[in-house]
Amino acid sequence: MNLRQLARVDLNLLVTLQVLLEERSVSRAALRLHLTQPAISKTLARLRELLGDPLFQRASRGLVPTPFALGLAPALREWLETASQLFEGHDFDPARYHGEIAIEASEMLHLLVLPPLAQTLAQRAPGITLKMHTQYHDQLHGLEQGELDFVLNLEFSALPPGFLSEVIHEDGPALFARAGHPLHRRRFRQEDLFRYPRLSLRMADMERFQLFQPREGLPALQQVWSASCQTDNLGVALGILGRTDYILPAAGILSRLASRNAAFKALPVEGAPAVTLRYCLISHQRTRQSAVHRWLRQTLVELLGRLLG
Repeated sequence: MNLRQLARVDLNLLVTLQVLLEERSVSRAALRLHLTQPAISKTLARLRELLGDPLFQRASRGLVPTPFALGLAPALREWLETASQLFEGHDFDPARYHGEIAIEASEMLHLLVLPPLAQTLAQRAPGITLKMHTQYHDQLHGLEQGELDFVLNLEFSALPPGFLSEVIHEDGPALFARAGHPLHRRRFRQEDLFRYPRLSLRMADMERFQLFQPREGLPALQQVWSASCQTDNLGVALGILGRTDYILPAAGILSRLASRNAAFKALPVEGAPAVTLRYCLISHQRTRQSAVHRWLRQTLVELLGRLLG
């Protein structure tokens, strides 16, 4: 550790660099840091001199980081998070905290959790900027690199060292149809389904939501019950479901979105095998000692307990 070199570095320079990497705009960085644009430009000039790299190039839509700046980003974020813990202390006050939290959730959990979570944060932690993802490609990489703070999804078959996973809910797959669908009037078997069109939701892990799993000597359900309509948008799927006789295989938690006046509900299936799906809250050990992450984790656990309990 070169303490003499570190002593030359103004912490404000690194904070500004982090915000510029996030915002890719001098004007937005100035607004976020409550500074003027000339002050941000002056700080950027000092950073360029200190680090010996242009750091950003101007483009038609803001700033584009250089490869050197992108290479600094993961270590810089982690260092600033560690440094911020020195000043958080044990009496963390969510009402006074300002920062960004990124959460990846499957689309069904996203639709279920985001509205009440946003309401909770608006009331208790208005300084938190919440970024929700539903299509993040490599979730574990995102957690490790600090691009994600939490993942809400089905249980991973195996997690590498350094990741923390907590089961928050268990249920199984289900079949959904509009509230007035003829199959709601009686129990039925697999062959009864084929008289009605299937709605296919193209999402990650959808094969795990098939109520009737392929068995030896029998074709896969998709082969004998082809989809008549496909979409990758859950909101569109639910709109179609409420207006047609389509049947949608999906996660059982989807029933939590139904209400007394809902246009869809789960079908009473007879002879379906018991399949257990575990939903988990996943994080990385880099956030284990962070006060804001501990607070948000507890908030998520309590919220999910109320929603799914």
